[in-house]
Amino acid sequence: MALGGIGSTCINHRSIEAVGRCKQCGKPFCGACKVTGPTGVFCSEECKVKHENFIDRAQKLDAKRGSLGLKAKLRKLVSTIVFILVLALVVGVIASLFEIPVLSDWVLRVRGIVGM
Repeated sequence: MALGGIGSTCINHRSIEAVGRCKQCGKPFCGACKVTGPTGVFCSEECKVKHENFIDRAQKLDAKRGSLGLKAKLRKLVSTIVFILVLALVVGVIASLFEIPVLSDWVLRVRGIVGM
């Protein structure tokens, strides 16, 4: 079977046509060299083990990131609250400087509560 229209040969057996490509290294392999694992088809046991180790590390990293998700969400919430407070302060200053009918009443109430 030609791979991608090219007559590839096995990396280990140059006279035999390849039947697939290794999921880890991408090298062509024949039916005799084919090693099947839970994560795909490989050219050797070494590539199979490397890929399975990679998958394990990736899953552990994803799990670690998932536990950090709470910190990221909390950080985003705090930054949103700070942004809203700064925006309210800017609107309050503008409403104090210029006579804006709706905002001026609110600003006066807030300033009375704060003691300004």
